[in-house]
Amino acid sequence: MGCFYEVYENEKSKYWVVEDNNKIVAGCGIGLLSNTENICELQKMYSLKEVRGTGIANELLKISSEFAKKHYQKCYLETFANMVAANKFYSKHKFIQLEKPVVETEHYVCDVWYIKTL
Repeated sequence: MGCFYEVYENEKSKYWVVEDNNKIVAGCGIGLLSNTENICELQKMYSLKEVRGTGIANELLKISSEFAKKHYQKCYLETFANMVAANKFYSKHKFIQLEKPVVETEHYVCDVWYIKTL
């Protein structure tokens, strides 16, 4: 069983969800990147296919970035090369692709890493 609530209960972490007709259709979180100072991680960002292209992901990223700026200097994320649309989305929003991860995380299977100055 996961501990989703505990992960986001501190003041420097938060998770947002978007509901449509009592169904969660999108979400993303900001949390401290382990073993770093002043770097957060954009976590578990997703949207269901039926809401892609509606601006929801843009709005979630805007809200989460505004929150992150209050607590951190940079925002990091990890994803997969085969998630082409996601990679285009992050690049469009000025995330810079890295050659290697900032730190080793539990997402050891991710093969693309990004960082952005807030």
